[in-house]
Amino acid sequence: MSNATRRGFIQKSILGGLVYIFGTPLLGAQNAIENSNFKESFQLKHSTYNQIDWAKIRAQFLFPTSRQYLNTASLGPSPRTVVDTISKTIEQLETSCSHGHHLTEKTHTQIAAFLNCSPDEIAVIRNATEGMNIIARTLRLKAGDEVIITTHEHVGGAAPWMALQKDLGIIVKLIDLDLNGETNFERIKAQTTSKTKAIAFSHITCTNGMKLPVKKLADFCRSKGIYSCVDGAQALGMFPIDLTDLNPDFYTSSGHKWLFGPKGTGLFFMNKKWIQKLNPVYVGAYSDSKYDLNSLQMEYRDSVQREEYGTRNTAITLGLGAAIDFITSIGIENVAKRGRELSNHFRKKLEQMDSIEIITPKSPEFSASMLTFRIKNADNLKINQQINSQYKIRLRGIYENNLNSIRVSFAVYNTFKEIDNLVSALQEITKKK
Repeated sequence: MSNATRRGFIQKSILGGLVYIFGTPLLGAQNAIENSNFKESFQLKHSTYNQIDWAKIRAQFLFPTSRQYLNTASLGPSPRTVVDTISKTIEQLETSCSHGHHLTEKTHTQIAAFLNCSPDEIAVIRNATEGMNIIARTLRLKAGDEVIITTHEHVGGAAPWMALQKDLGIIVKLIDLDLNGETNFERIKAQTTSKTKAIAFSHITCTNGMKLPVKKLADFCRSKGIYSCVDGAQALGMFPIDLTDLNPDFYTSSGHKWLFGPKGTGLFFMNKKWIQKLNPVYVGAYSDSKYDLNSLQMEYRDSVQREEYGTRNTAITLGLGAAIDFITSIGIENVAKRGRELSNHFRKKLEQMDSIEIITPKSPEFSASMLTFRIKNADNLKINQQINSQYKIRLRGIYENNLNSIRVSFAVYNTFKEIDNLVSALQEITKKK
């Protein structure tokens, strides 16, 4: 079944009034999903973009409508269905004295369908940072090996490689990016050498919301025997992602941003070609396909889920599945279109203000649902604080790479009125400069 077919089936099921039923976990291996009265309350009654009731979607989030929150790229609030899934699952598992590990299989299937890959290529982890650490340590690099990263990486994407430089003596090479997005492939390619073992980069940069050419870079890496390691923290849930098409070696992301999933969830993708060739860094119960202590025999599972060793938080794992269902019910293509419409509306307003510089690419090829700007000749980090305290609008100041700028994120719960309020605030602030 193709990715589009999978998405269409899931969306048709939800839009048609079907519900996702969570169950009462019972002692033994009873499938809890089939034994419950708890049902998902969020169901959309539309099939096209123009029919979407965005106010109804906004009503699924718990934070008050008086709060103007434009910082999804840092933390995405969860909708009611995710919160209810977590709380109800906790109650059920504690009632039955069960860890519920067997219930998580459905979440792996949901993630795989959402990203068009195999469930065996997916592990549920804590966040994108943990995923990048797994990648960095799994490669078993040695002193003198080169790893290329960009100057726009989040600390969670950069620190694991910097730690290897301290621990093992690898060489981390920094590449400064083209803020227009147009020459980034060429810039990265030009810095590779025979010593380059991995290139780690963001699908969407956390700094200016710039989209990098994942497929092109992954193809190049494969042709040179270089590992492609993608930080998708700012991409998962923002627009459609097809990992079979992109075909990277590794992809990691968080569930708590654009996916609106539980805090403390993330995903780790390892291309199936590497599962049997690379050994896990940490192992425990559920990592093995064969284990016998007395004979000291252990064989690893032929699945990336070997990374999910030991007892895990089943409730938030199921909450991650509920978040995917929520996005799927809206339609990931619709989510992407909404974010771009809001971003374009804001951009057009800013382009009329001479005192403001936009540092996010305008081309849809290199941008999506984030926009970063700065007021010229001003301390934008302080201005961000002023916008938050005086106008009660939550944004994020960008200090990374000395950009001295402000980032705005546009999610499904945001409105054009909120954008206009932000523009009015900026007009007042710039008039006083």
